[in-house]
Amino acid sequence: MTYGGAVRILHRMTTQEFEHIARMLRPRLIGIGRDFFGHGMEAEDVAQEVLMRLWVMRERLDTRLGLDGLAVRMAKNICVSEWRKQQVRRNNQPAYATKSEADQHSRLEESDNRQMLAEALQKLSPTERRLFKMRQELEMDLPQMASITGIGERSLSSMLSAARRKVMAHIMKQSR
Repeated sequence: MTYGGAVRILHRMTTQEFEHIARMLRPRLIGIGRDFFGHGMEAEDVAQEVLMRLWVMRERLDTRLGLDGLAVRMAKNICVSEWRKQQVRRNNQPAYATKSEADQHSRLEESDNRQMLAEALQKLSPTERRLFKMRQELEMDLPQMASITGIGERSLSSMLSAARRKVMAHIMKQSR
């Protein structure tokens, strides 16, 4: 690339550099998600989404410039976007005249959600189901899962992300 007649050579990020940067950024990204949503599950999703986007862009990123600012901005944008989606979903729910009707509706909806999740999990491969359970139900972190399964953390993260997308796609399809 040339800027003002000078040639600038980009330093392409290696996989090892990305993994190092991801380990450094992850706690901060989770913190941003927790500050915004107040709990861990959505915070983890925010961190994974940012890291996935950075991974896709890794060959175009110059590591010498530092990625903190970009990652923080991406995390905040993802939080706002997800919050807006939640507001739209909430605003599309019917209003109920009495508290007991609302409670009954909540119980029915919760039951339906559990059923949809169970059906979605059945669509996953046995490995994906096992990893999903380790992460969501047993609340294991990636290093714990890697030591148990023998699968690298980066691969686990990708597999979990793909499983989550499959589950969400199935649930979205069922809720239409």
